[in-house]
Amino acid sequence: MSITPVALASITAAVSVLGTEYLKGIATDAGKGTWSGIKALFGWTSDPAPAEIPEKVATALTASPDIAEKLLELLKSNQTGTATAIVGKIEVSGGKVVIANTITTLQM
Repeated sequence: MSITPVALASITAAVSVLGTEYLKGIATDAGKGTWSGIKALFGWTSDPAPAEIPEKVATALTASPDIAEKLLELLKSNQTGTATAIVGKIEVSGGKVVIANTITTLQM
């Protein structure tokens, strides 16, 4: 399985947003549960610093792109707000992670 650069960036951004919300203490209950699942998926025993999350996610997904499908399922199945919205249009098809449509970002 391979992961496209756009999908890699989108997934990394979603995990980073959720991790930052969790570490700031503003994640929903669904977000907290999802963050625990993400940490388990990546084998993290502690929370990385917010600035470290993007690099850790990108490195792990590049080394093991098969994690992307499980990660997407986790992010999509739990309504985590912004993180779910970021990956809502990403689908896995035939062993490749592809962008199915567009990714919409919220302007604040």
